[in-house]
Amino acid sequence: MKEVRVGVIGAGAFGETHSMVYSELPGVTLVAVADLNADRAREVAARFGAESWYDDWAPILERDDIDAVSVVTPEDKHKEPVVEAAKAGKHVLVEKPIATSLEDADAMIRAAEQNGKVLMVGHILRFTPGYVQIKQAIDSGSLGEPMWAYSRRNGSLAQVKRISGRVSAIMFLGIHDIDLLLWYLGGEVERVFCESVRKEVSRSFGVPDFSWILLKFGNGALGSIETGWGLPEKWADWKIPGDWGAFAADIEVEVIGTRGAAYFDFPPMMVTGCDSEGFKFPDLIHRPRMHGRTEGAIKIELQHFIDCIRDGKQPLVSGKDGRRAVEVALAAEKSSKIREPVKLPLSHGF
Repeated sequence: MKEVRVGVIGAGAFGETHSMVYSELPGVTLVAVADLNADRAREVAARFGAESWYDDWAPILERDDIDAVSVVTPEDKHKEPVVEAAKAGKHVLVEKPIATSLEDADAMIRAAEQNGKVLMVGHILRFTPGYVQIKQAIDSGSLGEPMWAYSRRNGSLAQVKRISGRVSAIMFLGIHDIDLLLWYLGGEVERVFCESVRKEVSRSFGVPDFSWILLKFGNGALGSIETGWGLPEKWADWKIPGDWGAFAADIEVEVIGTRGAAYFDFPPMMVTGCDSEGFKFPDLIHRPRMHGRTEGAIKIELQHFIDCIRDGKQPLVSGKDGRRAVEVALAAEKSSKIREPVKLPLSHGF
């Protein structure tokens, strides 16, 4: 097995998760972690056995002994490290959304293509068992021709406070479901309509509290997405057990075809506990901790990225897939503001 040596750019909550999973994957070595917060970079590197840490991402790209990087910086700070990583000969996994503008997404896609490097976007739902099983049902034909799909992802107030409203819930949470419905329903989205609620979150952070998005596909299918972050902060606020990782969202999926339907409902999963902290339910599918290791969809996703590097395969979620999701998200944000449908494409790129 060819060893793949990786660096992680961005040591926030999810950058820490990437670092942890890479440190546990067979045949993978976590070499370095970078973050503008030097103390944070040092802490994450030490915890997961990386040999180096930096307070800037440039030194990671200068190292010839690093094959690939995860870019887990804030959403609008993806372009430069991704483009420079590709130019430096590194394969790149960039967290969702690929960018917050189509121009940035196009620059990243071009850089990867021109340098012959893997560019994968971290849309984790494509690696989550329940979602994948619905896709298998669609592809098998058992549901007939998909006509309608609905997806909900409502997060807690703690999430919008944590990121200080730097992007909308559409771009932070709903981008997952946009990619999911593009994957499920196929074809191109012709137009997008979005209505939003603006209450406490909007007054505090300048982004909508909740949004409903309606997608009209060129093949005649319809998609509907509900997303926002007005759930109580106590939604997933427990501290113990430490391995009961919290998933601070309420989600659901429904797909109806001409000959069948499929459903996926998330909370409260299959395990529920109640103690002095109140009711709690652990994340059993995205990144559960089992016997001291991280399992679930994040592990499957990062392993897929490593396999693509080793085998020279194209990733399940390409840069162009990530761009399509961002285009729909931008159209939804525009529609929410002007309160009219927005036609796609917004621009032609790549």
